[in-house]
Amino acid sequence: MLAIYKIVEGGFGVMNYNNRVVAVSAADYSPELIDRKIGQAMELLGGMSRFVQPGERVLLKPNMLEGLPSECAVTTHPEVVRAMIGQVRQLGATPLVGDSPGVSSTLKTAEKCGILAVCQQENVELVPFEHSVEYPCPEGRTLKKFYLTDVLGRVDKVISLAKMKTHTFMGMTGATKNLFGCIVGVQKAQFHLRTQQRQDFAGMLVDLALLVKPVLSIVDGVAGMEGNGPRNGRPIQAGLLLAGANHFAVDIVMAEMMGLRPEELPVASLSLELGLTPAFDAIELVGEARQVRHQFVPPRSMRSLEDRVPAWFAKGARRQLTARPEVQPNCIGCGRCVDHCPPHAMQLVGGFAQIDDAKCIRCYCCQELCPANAIQLQSGLLLKLAQQLLMRR
Repeated sequence: MLAIYKIVEGGFGVMNYNNRVVAVSAADYSPELIDRKIGQAMELLGGMSRFVQPGERVLLKPNMLEGLPSECAVTTHPEVVRAMIGQVRQLGATPLVGDSPGVSSTLKTAEKCGILAVCQQENVELVPFEHSVEYPCPEGRTLKKFYLTDVLGRVDKVISLAKMKTHTFMGMTGATKNLFGCIVGVQKAQFHLRTQQRQDFAGMLVDLALLVKPVLSIVDGVAGMEGNGPRNGRPIQAGLLLAGANHFAVDIVMAEMMGLRPEELPVASLSLELGLTPAFDAIELVGEARQVRHQFVPPRSMRSLEDRVPAWFAKGARRQLTARPEVQPNCIGCGRCVDHCPPHAMQLVGGFAQIDDAKCIRCYCCQELCPANAIQLQSGLLLKLAQQLLMRR
């Protein structure tokens, strides 16, 4: 059974974390290249035997947000999953692959994004996250308990296989945010409702990550996503694979390589504040791609002023300090946004989605999951004024 939660005296932390992060280059997803590069990354981390022992059951947790072709750069590429299956298996351990997608079933999503084919070819079990178990989180700063997939109770280790993408709510996704998929299906909506502010949601993600405690994190950045990710952004060729034991440190490196500022990203800034990772300059960054830097276009929500004003003011003026989702004329009336809106602020009227702004909590789940990219973010009044003042400087 997975060893849940470990506390370091004086606060949160995971013991024996190595703050080395590896960055290797990969121009494409050819199986031989990805297998070799993942192998190089593991060697630079001291070998796979540091993380996995013979006889263990190891959950590989890719990002399977939605069943889209791998070239869309929405999900972890199947060849990265295949390479990690090989790494686990060569040590005499048993790999399993699992996730809880944002929409549709695990099986259908894995089939469409190519991960099911890899599991079948490698004779590896694809485990859907269908049932939840309560896990106490007594030292949680934001939440004291979680309801997570029962699969965690049937494995010894978890390895996060994340995707290098921007994210409209959190600024970017990554090794830590990837673990949100351990929450089953529509239960994710309850966590959005309980932690509506970005900093509260980040606190929940940090608690969750310290509870699940992945032993290793890989980021697939061969092809990433910029703009209004994690679904409706633009694919960008970054040519990178990242790996590390400390997922918080991996996320700091990922942010820097994307051209984003960690201190402006809720999860990264909180992990720095809590001492869960060194600052970028203090992380031991190794590998042939350690000097690579890109300039990803950030999501529009990154312009929010919500985190830059006193909490009492932000609470009352939130709608004017943030970007609001607006339905565009190309809405196809599929109803996906209505079904997945945590506060039930949306409805279909005449085959067209409508948003009740008074109920909207600015989680951007509608924008994230829209298959037609028909929901765009528009700045609130105070945010527009601030942007105009900044442009005049």
